[in-house]
Amino acid sequence: MKKLMVLCFLVFCAAFVNAQQSVVLDDAILDSVEFFSSRLPSGSTIAVTNFEAETKELSDFIIQELLVAFANIGNIKVVERSRLEMLQSELNFNMSGSVSDKTVQGIGHMIGAQILFSGNISQYRDMYRMRIQAIVVETAEVIGTRTLNIKYDPTLTGLLGKINPADAWKYQWLYAGFNMGYTAIINPADDYSTYTIKIPLGFSIYAIFQPFDLFGIALDFTGDLIEGPNISIVPTLTIRPSKFEIDLFLGAGLNIFYGELAFTGGGRVGYNLGPGVLYAEIRPTGIYFLSEF
Repeated sequence: MKKLMVLCFLVFCAAFVNAQQSVVLDDAILDSVEFFSSRLPSGSTIAVTNFEAETKELSDFIIQELLVAFANIGNIKVVERSRLEMLQSELNFNMSGSVSDKTVQGIGHMIGAQILFSGNISQYRDMYRMRIQAIVVETAEVIGTRTLNIKYDPTLTGLLGKINPADAWKYQWLYAGFNMGYTAIINPADDYSTYTIKIPLGFSIYAIFQPFDLFGIALDFTGDLIEGPNISIVPTLTIRPSKFEIDLFLGAGLNIFYGELAFTGGGRVGYNLGPGVLYAEIRPTGIYFLSEF
């Protein structure tokens, strides 16, 4: 029984090793420049013509940071942004909006650039997705496309101008509340045939560290009014459609009253209330007695 519980715990953890990872905006820009630098002929003249974004501030920031990063490579010539801004009124294009390929090529010829970069960034589920593309002016050949997921950080939220109330709740680390579930006490002294099941009203407080978009690890303090509290390490799968949050979790820890091994797992559903989150959970908890009663 003990081996089975440990195996289930390891399988649960392994299921999230390949969770999709996102990066902060600054790292995404540097990653993109590194990606394209190996694809650009030495001595190329490049320009960033436009970057479609929700706000002009976000577009301006990405364009400027891309230009600075390319300029720091050393073997790439960068067209100053001021030259592009002079063409905006003449060609009637917006650097923070969508621009046609024909217009992009025309801009490239006018400023003497050989490679042109453009892109867009938009919301994708509970993050943002950034896409950057490079084309050759003469042939309109696409020489590379880089797509990255961007997670919320102070830089991104500041450039967006606001934090969407529907999204801000998703990034809280500390949750507290009541739960309904059951506690199973298993006694190995009688070939695991002796056990009791209680259905208590319980409590839970947990702080979660979430290095991946769908996966986090929580330090969990939970228990009930009968068997007392447990302290556990709880890997957690987090799904956030709309204003709801769905958590699936399974972990192991220590029961404080008995000093015995405790397993906990279950599901949690949260709903955004605006100032906070209301959640309900179903949490089976097993206390494994290493010694006889």
